[in-house]
Formats: sequence, C-alpha cells, structure tokens
Amino acid sequence: MDKLSKLRHELIKRDLDALLIFNREGSNRASCWYISGFSGSFAVLLITNDCEYIVTDSRYFTQASMQTAFKLIPYNGGGLEGLKNILSQLISENAIKRLGFEAERITHFHFKKLLSELSVELVESDEIIKSMRMTKTEGEIEKIKKAIEVAEASLIETLNMVKPGVTEREVAARLEYEMKKRGGNPSFETIVVSGDRSAIVHGTPSEKKISLGEFLLIDFGAIVDGYCSDITRTYAIGEPSDEMVKVYNIVYEAQRKGRETARAGITGAELHNVAKDIIANAGYGEYFGHGLGHGLGMEVHEDPTASPLNIEPLPKNSVVTIEPGIYLPGKFGVRIEDDVFLTEDGCKILTTLDRELKIL
Repeated sequence: MDKLSKLRHELIKRDLDALLIFNREGSNRASCWYISGFSGSFAVLLITNDCEYIVTDSRYFTQASMQTAFKLIPYNGGGLEGLKNILSQLISENAIKRLGFEAERITHFHFKKLLSELSVELVESDEIIKSMRMTKTEGEIEKIKKAIEVAEASLIETLNMVKPGVTEREVAARLEYEMKKRGGNPSFETIVVSGDRSAIVHGTPSEKKISLGEFLLIDFGAIVDGYCSDITRTYAIGEPSDEMVKVYNIVYEAQRKGRETARAGITGAELHNVAKDIIANAGYGEYFGHGLGHGLGMEVHEDPTASPLNIEPLPKNSVVTIEPGIYLPGKFGVRIEDDVFLTEDGCKILTTLDRELKIL
C-alpha cells in the first residue's frame, strides 16, 4: 500500500474528510516532503479521499511541478487572508466537514489567524503522519544507509587532520565540508567538543584547541535525499587516564547491551533502562541524564523514542539511535551512538565505524 493509500485509510478510520499539512518556511518540511515529494520550504497540502492539492507561491511553481503530482494551486500573495481564502474555496468545493491537521506543527498564531476561522470542524490528527513515518520502507532504509555512508566516510577523512593545536571549530568545518563534497549536508549542527567541554551534552564547536590527554567527542550526521544519519564517537587525544578508560568502557558496555537488546516489541523505556542500569550500577547513574535514543528518518529527531517516558512498544521496521553517555562536569564526557533498524528478532546495525576506544 502506497503512502497516499495508507493516509486515506487513516482518514476513513477517523471519519475525516481531509488532512491539512502546513509547512511555512521549513516548519514542517519533512512531512510535506514525505507525503507529496515536494521538498521546498513553503507549501500547504490538502489531501481528500479522492484528490491531493499543493498550495505554494511563485518561488516554487517550477519545483512543485517537477517533484509532485499533487494539483498545484497558486498562492499569489495576500498574506494569511489570501491563503485562508484559497483553503476556504477548496474546503467548499470538496464538501469538507471534518478536517484533520497537525497541531504540533502549526503555531498558535497561524492556527488562530488561518485555521480557526475556516468553516469546518478541526480535528488534531498528528498521529496519522507520525505513525506512518515511524515504519520505514526498504527504499527509506537504503536512503538512511546512504546518509550513514556519507557521514562515516567524511569522518574518516576528517580524523586525518585531528591533532593537538587544531580547534574544535576547524574539525567541525572540515567534517561538514567533507559531507558536502560527498553529496550530503549536515543533518544538524555538528557537535565537536573536547576536554572538559566534552561533558556538555549538546555543545557547539568553539575556538578551544584540542590538547593531549583529553577526549574529543564528535556527534554528527548527514542528510542525503531527505534522510538523515546521526552518529557519535569519542576519541582519546594521546594516552588517556585510567579514569577516562574506565568511563569509556562503561559507556561501551551500556551501548553494546542496548544494541543487543534492541528489537521491535519492547517499549522505549525498557530499552533505555537496559543501558541506564549498567551505567547506574557502575556508580555513574546521575551523569546519564538523557534518553538512550530517538527515531531517525527525514528528521534527525523523530518518533519512536528509546526514553524512560515511552511506554509504547517500538514498532517493527523503525530506525532508532542507541546513544548512552556519561558526562562528568569539569572533567570529560563520553558518548557512543549508532543507528539501528528494528526487527522482531533484534536489530540490524546500520553504522559501521569502530566503537572501541581509539587513540588519535
């Protein structure tokens, strides 16, 4: 069953006449791209039981005609009032009474000025696209693998320039350049942090120079053809201390156990706790504060999550990250992250970089 057929099946189940997807300046690019094939930053999609419309402006007329078979409805300005008039006409022409929309993807301002004034019953329907995107097709998996391939090859090349005296920002810039050279773009702002800054979970690269005897943590990913990778590796610059080796090995074991346990059917909380318990039993539980992982696809962070808050079973054919960490303020941090594809029998590890402690 193709995406539109699945979507329409969900509309019927929910007694909805149509679903609206709102993407303003990239606010919901992933869902728009996923359903229509259109990758531009502005579009409003309206999918009924027998027709699909895309409303966009002149910047994207040519692109839309090349990327999607949706019926193009030109938006020629007029602000939100003009857009509301277009939607009102489409709702009237298609006799739409109950309209689903993604409440999490529209601001209160746009809801108030655009949707709330439409003569239609509005129904929050975020779960439709969210649940569809959690389950990946073979084609989607291949695209994620390509994003991983680009990211990994770029990191391998970048490591050749890592040495004491090079700044975090220089490493990040080289890594992003290598990804672009290979046909990708960064899937998020590259994290390169060293020394005591590696304890900053989502730190941004600085002018700090890399030094001997410290960790270098690199969290990075590529986006290729709309799909993302997300990988973290932690390296020692020169000979690590005994404490650094100890902490690294604890994270390594927690990550290994997470990979071994990951499968469709267990809850996100159960998977998280497997790794959390190893870290806690080693005496570092308070230094692992985030979830074990998150979904990965057209966005670098999407459902399902491997977190203590997710009591739902992880779906078959979803892709999640496994990324435990220990972060010691004022000292250092360690994180190891892989991307895995969940099956009923376990998981397939999509990333291929070595996980053992490597000294640069």
